[in-house]
Amino acid sequence: MISVVFIFCFLHMPGNEGASDARRVVQTPPFITRRTGESVDSEINCSHSITNYDLILWYKQEKHNLELLGYINVDFPYPEDDVRGKISFKGNGRKHSDLQVSDLVLNDSGVYFCAASRHSAAESTRVKTKTLSSRQTGCSAT
Repeated sequence: MISVVFIFCFLHMPGNEGASDARRVVQTPPFITRRTGESVDSEINCSHSITNYDLILWYKQEKHNLELLGYINVDFPYPEDDVRGKISFKGNGRKHSDLQVSDLVLNDSGVYFCAASRHSAAESTRVKTKTLSSRQTGCSAT
């Protein structure tokens, strides 16, 4: 029996500046289909053209919440501990990031989101993990 993993990655979240910046964050492709055991390598892309933004954050929708997978700050990737080794990022948070998912299993099927943000030196060097509800983001599962 062949199991297929569907990864939908056609949505993004706007940065902190509001909806006007959403047009400058682009995530491609709309979806990817792979078999279990395969990997997604540099095929899920996020880019932005927002001046002074140096973070790209990656999320996966889990039911009605968004789970932070990690982020790339300039050239330095910071995956969350629970996905380290499974999920990785390449790129530069100032412009572009690729999401990699290794050794796919059925649970990897889902909707993946990216967001661009600005790093603040006044904040911790790690982004605080927070699960957002779909009501807070305006996203919904179909």
